[in-house]
Amino acid sequence: MTAATETRAAPAKPKRRKRLTRTGILFAAPFLALLVFLWVVPVVNGFWVSLTDTNMAEGTGGFVGLDNYANLATDPDFHAALGNTALFVVLNVPVLVAVGLLLAMLLNQRLGGRGAIRAAFISPYLLTGAAVAIIWQTALNPLSGNVNQILGAVGLPEQAWLSTPGEAMGAVVLITLWWRVGFPLLVLLAALQDIPAQLYEAAKIDGANVWQRFRYITLPAIAPVLMLVVLLRLIDSFKVFEQVYLVTQGGPAGSTRVVLQMLYESGFRDFQTGYASAVGWALALIILVVTVIQLALTRRRAS
Repeated sequence: MTAATETRAAPAKPKRRKRLTRTGILFAAPFLALLVFLWVVPVVNGFWVSLTDTNMAEGTGGFVGLDNYANLATDPDFHAALGNTALFVVLNVPVLVAVGLLLAMLLNQRLGGRGAIRAAFISPYLLTGAAVAIIWQTALNPLSGNVNQILGAVGLPEQAWLSTPGEAMGAVVLITLWWRVGFPLLVLLAALQDIPAQLYEAAKIDGANVWQRFRYITLPAIAPVLMLVVLLRLIDSFKVFEQVYLVTQGGPAGSTRVVLQMLYESGFRDFQTGYASAVGWALALIILVVTVIQLALTRRRAS
C-alpha cells in the first residue's frame, strides 16, 4: 500500500467510530428517556416536595426549606419507627443469610428429592405480600392457628404471636424468613456449585474436617457473593413494609411500626405529602450511609 493510500484510509476510522457512537446513542435513547421519565423526574420532584409543606388533599403548600427535616430530628414517632426498623434489620439480616447459607449447603449435597426441597423453600418467594399476610394471619391466630395447635400438641404453651409487643417483631422476622429465604438460597447455591469438587477431595485426603473445609475452602470461595447477599438483604430489610402493615398494622402498641409505614400514613392517610417525602429521603440517606459503610468494610476485609 502506498503512502497516499494510507493517508486517504486514515480518516475512515474516526468517522466509523462517530457513526458507531451515534448508533449506540440511538439504541439507548428509548431506555434513557424512560429512565429520566420514570426515575430521575420523580426523584427530583420528590426531593422538591420534601422542601415544602404540601397537603395533597387540600392542594396547598409552599416552600419551607429544611423545616421538614428539622421536624424529623425531634419527632418521637419517627424515632420510634426508625428504632423498630433498625431492630428488624438487626434481627432479620443475620437470620435470613445464615438460614439461606445452611439450606444452600444442604441442597448442594447429593440428596434424594433435592428438586422438591428446593421448590418448597423457593416458592414462597414468588408470593405477593397480601398472600403471605393471609397465610400467616391464619397460621398465627391465637385460637385456631396451626402454630398454636402444634405447640399445644407437643405440650408447649400457646402464644399470642401478633398481639404481644415482645413477640410481634419476632413473628414478623419469622414470616420474612419464610417468605424471603429463597433469594439467598438460590444465589448462594449457585456460588457453592461453582467450587471445584477437587478442592474438597484434596482437603479430605489431607485430613481436614467439615469445619475446616467450610472455613478454608467454602467461605473464601463464596465470600464475594455472600457479601453481595448481605448488602442486598440489608437494603431490602430497611424497606420493610408489606408484611408489617398487612399482618400487624404496626401493632401492638406501635412495636412493629416501621419507617415506611409512617411514610405511608403521613402521605396517604394524613395527606402531609411534604413531610412524607422528607421521611422517604431521610430513609434513603440512611440506607446510603449504611451501604457505603458495608462496602468499605467489605473492601477492607478483601484487601
